Amino acid sequence: PLQIQERVQAELDEQVGGERPVGVSDRGRLPYLDCVINEGLRIRPVSPVLIPHVAVSNSSIGGCAVRRGTRVLVNMWSIHHDPRHWDKPDLFSPDRFLDDHGERVIPAYFLPFGAGPRVCVGESLARMELFLFVASLLQRISFKLPAGEPPPNLQGRVGVVLQPLPYQVAVSPRAGWGDRMKCEGTH
Repeated sequence: PLQIQERVQAELDEQVGGERPVGVSDRGRLPYLDCVINEGLRIRPVSPVLIPHVAVSNSSIGGCAVRRGTRVLVNMWSIHHDPRHWDKPDLFSPDRFLDDHGERVIPAYFLPFGAGPRVCVGESLARMELFLFVASLLQRISFKLPAGEPPPNLQGRVGVVLQPLPYQVAVSPRAGWGDRMKCEGTH
């Protein structure tokens, strides 16, 4: 929604400004942007079902017996859309990652990169890249639906990763960035 984009852009304007690009060191000062990224990872996980694992010993999960050698799949989609843990789970709401004092919180059931000894080894790199990519885009440009176009279908195409379906978007430079982009492009 546009009000979320505008709130992120206001945070970027206040904390970074427009005279320099966003850097990794800015991340601590951009809590709402971090919440937007987390909510994106929650509502549409990159991998809706994590890589299969095999139980190395007899165990149980939620009272169900799991025998050694059983293939175990973690349904990230189900975890991130469980109404017992997420209020209105199909609604994009970055504020769910802020506490009553506006501080960032990470619920125990938010696991976009898995958990425990099998957590994704690329998590810190992926988080840094997501931060720099989203921050850089929203610092410089705005996105909106073209007039008369329906909102994107968010179901996606399920494979190893969740692939977005085709959609239309209008992109425009933010005030002051249009001239900079033209100048930078002519060097």
